[in-house]
Amino acid sequence: MEISEITRRDIIDYLLLRDTAFHGRLDVVSFLKRVWNLSTMPSTDYRFTNAEGDIWQHMINNSDWENDYLLLTYLDILKCEDDVFLSFLQQTLHPLVLNDETILAESLKEYNTKLATDGYQLEVSSNISGKPVYKAKKITARAFPPDQIAYEIVLSFAGEDRVYVEKVAEFLQRHDVKFFYDRYEEVTLWGKDLAEHLDKVYRGSARYCVMFISEHYANKVWTNHERKSALARAIEEKEEYILPVRFDKTEIPGIRHTIGYIDISMRPPEELGNLILQKLGYVIQKGG
Repeated sequence: MEISEITRRDIIDYLLLRDTAFHGRLDVVSFLKRVWNLSTMPSTDYRFTNAEGDIWQHMINNSDWENDYLLLTYLDILKCEDDVFLSFLQQTLHPLVLNDETILAESLKEYNTKLATDGYQLEVSSNISGKPVYKAKKITARAFPPDQIAYEIVLSFAGEDRVYVEKVAEFLQRHDVKFFYDRYEEVTLWGKDLAEHLDKVYRGSARYCVMFISEHYANKVWTNHERKSALARAIEEKEEYILPVRFDKTEIPGIRHTIGYIDISMRPPEELGNLILQKLGYVIQKGG
């Protein structure tokens, strides 16, 4: 069990105190059936054949169980398998269950703050009717020196494409994303061995590297240096790290055709910024 009982208890306490019930717009039985196979779980009440009957009787028909008894005692959620606990959290954020964007944003932040200590993060995996669906992902643990910042995003681009990239950077800054953009790091870069420092940035200090691919990108010395560092990280960890975005169809060594990319030739910077937020697991507020 990787998700500790302390983390689970903190999250469940939050849910029990939250104004909106954990099962949201669904009745409690319908919600729980999305996580547990209640029909195969034994009953603790001689009148019923399975857990579905128990829960219906005591949570809906008689209403003599409280949510804390249901979750903590009957379902023993503090000691269930990690995948079951994470499935429960995922369902509490599902658009069918929760449609209040403010509560969604608050809950997601609360979950991810607590889960991070055990190496997990809830991120957008798909969309239904324009609304995000979240799935838990294990965060790769990386050790950073005390003087090295852990970024969420690093931006790799050619100077000729700066006008577009700077608008993306401004968008990310407004949304409090921790990211590396050279113009915002002038003091940090001042006096450093750039080859060594940028290798650390693009190889080790971020969750994702957004690579702005163009004909200019292919021909620059520094972008090739950044690309090699980012590719080394991707190869070492064997998971998605480089997020290609394309101004054109220029081929870049090491970036395979099978890697999914975003075409930004006709896409405004703010729209790309929103996609980056979704990839990081942020809730996109309307008008934001």
